[in-house]
Amino acid sequence: MEITTELLTEKFREYNRLYFNNELYLPRMRLLKSFRMCGYFSCKKIIGRRRLRGERLEVTCYYDWPEDALRDVIVHEMIHYYLAFKHIDNDLTHGEAFHEMSEDLNNKYGLHVTERIDTSDFKPSSCAPKLGYYLSKIF
Repeated sequence: MEITTELLTEKFREYNRLYFNNELYLPRMRLLKSFRMCGYFSCKKIIGRRRLRGERLEVTCYYDWPEDALRDVIVHEMIHYYLAFKHIDNDLTHGEAFHEMSEDLNNKYGLHVTERIDTSDFKPSSCAPKLGYYLSKIF
């Protein structure tokens, strides 16, 4: 599945309804072109109770994603967002709160949210830079 910001927005809304009781506001969506980082959530500041600023969710378009793996990556980043939104983990780490929430969602909904995802079997998408690009940067 090729990734677009429109697809990310659609999936975010769906997963927000299914797994987070529609509690999260739609963040700015961006595409990464990295093969090392699958997803990323960030916010500039945490202001007051339940107020964030500059929320941004990013997912790499480097891979031709299987649907279940894409879901798990987006939900992974949404857990970071939820924990920051609720002021449970303001450092956006993979600490105890993250593990508890991911295990709860995995058990309740049959997800496979983990800290890391094995992408070795994923094929590059059309967004992925060609090999010549990397060779020109090395030599």
